[in-house]
Amino acid sequence: MGKGDSIAAAVSGGVDSVAMLLLLAHYSRMKHLRLCVFHVDHALRENSEADRRWVEELASRLGLAFFWRRATAADKTGGDRPGSEAWARTFRYRCFAQMLEESGAEVIATGHTADDQAETLLMRMLRGCGVAGAGGIRSRRRLMVDGKPLCLWRPLLNIERHELLQYLDAVSQKWREDETNNSEVYFRNIVRHRIMPVMKSAAPTGARHFSELAEEMQQLHTMVTRLARLFLQRHLDTAGLDVKRVPPAFLRREVIRLWLIEAGFGDSTNRRLIRQIDELWRKKGSGRRVACGNLVFSRHRNRLTLTASSS
Repeated sequence: MGKGDSIAAAVSGGVDSVAMLLLLAHYSRMKHLRLCVFHVDHALRENSEADRRWVEELASRLGLAFFWRRATAADKTGGDRPGSEAWARTFRYRCFAQMLEESGAEVIATGHTADDQAETLLMRMLRGCGVAGAGGIRSRRRLMVDGKPLCLWRPLLNIERHELLQYLDAVSQKWREDETNNSEVYFRNIVRHRIMPVMKSAAPTGARHFSELAEEMQQLHTMVTRLARLFLQRHLDTAGLDVKRVPPAFLRREVIRLWLIEAGFGDSTNRRLIRQIDELWRKKGSGRRVACGNLVFSRHRNRLTLTASSS
């Protein structure tokens, strides 16, 4: 980040985000950056308003501008089930985009740690992810939300949670506990409370190793994606995908994944579907098909085609 940039710290009040805020306050002073605080209240817990007031007081004590949003009844209608991880993430990102516009900040820092990275990788592997999913949480991510740009920065991905606890203890800084973190309704909490302790008992530095592996997988996936895009440019046209060449499996499947995304499948782009289409690619012969929603992938000689279903 260059001089004159501005950062927003997303602070829930928990250990990770509070430690990140204090560290960013020091960092911003050294780099002459403008720092402000964002808080999102999902309105799912009785104590959520108390959390917001606590974070606001902390921001005030640090001399930082404070911006916040609270979910309304309207925010909980339609789309994902209110309270689900998917709903919370979507709502949070929408609030972030609004607060970025209001505050003039350019980047949002979130308190994801090496522990979060390890949990994410374990969750994705248990659900059956590919190379893309094994990259886990990226340290920087840019996306569009409601037509607004959103730049995310995760500065703590190589730091373990116990190190942040030690830091807060050393500076005598308290934090807020979110009781839903103890609920095993959420898959992440099952991984956090049942699997992570066993992993750390067997390998105390395991979380950091997962984070390092994720970085390497991100670099590998970037390279594979570049090759896959080049393959699509050369072999995909309005008549379909020319599959006379049979490249290695990792490249074929990334080509298929990108093709599915371009075709508008989005979250439907799962490992099982990619493998089914890959079977069409590997095995010569016409007439075989793979249905996905109202679209059908078919093999005709040396070409894969994507057409609307006749049913």
